[in-house]
Amino acid sequence: MSPRNDFAFRLLFGDPNNSDILLDLLNAILPDHFQSVVCTDPHLLIPDTKKECILDIKALSDSGVYVDVEMQVLDLKSMEKRTIVINILDYMLMPVEDLHTCFQAYDKTHDILMSDVFEIHFLELPKVHRCRVPYEGTDLLSWLTFLNAYTEEEIIMAAEGKPAIQKAYNNLQIMSLDEENRRLYEAREMFLHDQATRMYEAREEGLEEGMKKGREEGVEKGKETVAKNLLIKGMDDEFVMDTTGLDQSIIDKLKKSLSLPIQ
Repeated sequence: MSPRNDFAFRLLFGDPNNSDILLDLLNAILPDHFQSVVCTDPHLLIPDTKKECILDIKALSDSGVYVDVEMQVLDLKSMEKRTIVINILDYMLMPVEDLHTCFQAYDKTHDILMSDVFEIHFLELPKVHRCRVPYEGTDLLSWLTFLNAYTEEEIIMAAEGKPAIQKAYNNLQIMSLDEENRRLYEAREMFLHDQATRMYEAREEGLEEGMKKGREEGVEKGKETVAKNLLIKGMDDEFVMDTTGLDQSIIDKLKKSLSLPIQ
């Protein structure tokens, strides 16, 4: 099983018996922040393969800081904001040559930082190889290499001299031998693949239809046609706005015309 799969990630790092490897991962991302960590929701959330489900890890540090660790497989264009949120992405998001970015709540008008604890971190796995030089020799690079590994050689390289990563690899192998784990893992893989395909096809069909209509009706009308096609196919507002460039008020108007519920 690949730890990039959000079910496998939750199975591995959400296990109370693996709190030491979760702690090692967190300290690789946020050095010296944690002495201990407790998973606040240790019960495995069985994925419903027919719809989206929550497979993140909620934890509490010894200093009382809440942490949410998520493996994001699909680029859904929406993120929930909490105390410290760590998003490990299996896609590229930020237009910078760095695999780790961090954002805080900041009032740019008055130049006020709300808190140095309220943070949202993004770690982009596809950048592991192209942006590795500044992170050479760090625990963070070793963990991200493990999470991004496609071959056993990469995992062995990541685990060299890293007991926590070696334990994670050993546990992942044991978990992979369990038939029920494999069944749920493969079902989740199929669901994620279908979701990605559906989103891609919806975007392509919507854009194609929009371009056709755009030539006939003008650019703005074409965008609205694209938006309608995407909404009919079940795409969420964030996805539609990102694809078309239309704002929320126009999306709401289009949904009303289609008799669709407005968020």
